[in-house]
Amino acid sequence: MYRASSSFICLIFGISLPLIFLNLFTDSFSSAAGVFLLLASVFLIGIPHGAIDHVISSQLFGTGKTLSGHLLFYSSYLMIMLILGLIWIFTPITGMIIFLLISIYHFGQADMEEFLISDHAAPFWYTFRGSMIILLIIFSDTAITYPILTTAMHLDPVSFANLMPHPSLLIAAVLTAYSAGFLFLFLKGRLRAPLFFLTESSVLILLLLLTGPLTGFAAYFAVWHSAGHIHEMRNFLKSKGEKITLTGFYRKAAPFTVISLFGLFLLVLLQNAFSVQDQFLTLMFILISVLTLPHMLIVDRMYAAGRSS
Repeated sequence: MYRASSSFICLIFGISLPLIFLNLFTDSFSSAAGVFLLLASVFLIGIPHGAIDHVISSQLFGTGKTLSGHLLFYSSYLMIMLILGLIWIFTPITGMIIFLLISIYHFGQADMEEFLISDHAAPFWYTFRGSMIILLIIFSDTAITYPILTTAMHLDPVSFANLMPHPSLLIAAVLTAYSAGFLFLFLKGRLRAPLFFLTESSVLILLLLLTGPLTGFAAYFAVWHSAGHIHEMRNFLKSKGEKITLTGFYRKAAPFTVISLFGLFLLVLLQNAFSVQDQFLTLMFILISVLTLPHMLIVDRMYAAGRSS
């Protein structure tokens, strides 16, 4: 178990505490470093962690053994991306809703998979954990997050803000519900290593609330989510007789990482061509959403295969 290990706890403390300290005692740290940390987390580990889906698919479905298998994988993967991309273009509000829903499930599943003892109501607990993460990111500093959301959905910022609940009340409700959920799982004996779960949850909550949405998301996306997935994917491939080093992982991920970055570059060119400035973060999140849905489907099958073995 990676997330329920002392090495993971040391890692999240080693990353989170300096970020929290710098944010609390350096007024300009979050605003100055947030975007840089976010870009670093996405480009250095976030996108690469999903760029070996073709390797995972080959083990799950045998798609890497024949030309027709390769064509089936790539055509299916690209079709899902294309459909979601078209949804973003024609109905951006729907695109945002889909993005938030898949992020909630995907983050929650990755975080809870090792901790839940049984599969009973597992999707509910995935959603429960993921909702906490996404809601804290959005409402930790609405001055930063609302402009990104409204730009992506083509909505008026003032009207959108008026429709949203009060951030402090929403955060209080989320933390209360999450605490109650943890207590329920603990009392019912449904958690492995509950002390580790409580510790990493507490660190994550403090990180998201005290460092702001960009820095908090960057650290979560890199350390909790992407690093955890890389560890799990390497273990999955090892169980199938395909050992892969960390260097080998990045080597296999390189082609699709480059393609993804090229896609973001094209989005930036389109932004400049249509004279739509200051939307880089919005475009990056749209790219992440388009990449996440097919990746989530592959990872879900990987977890299912691991549970059945």
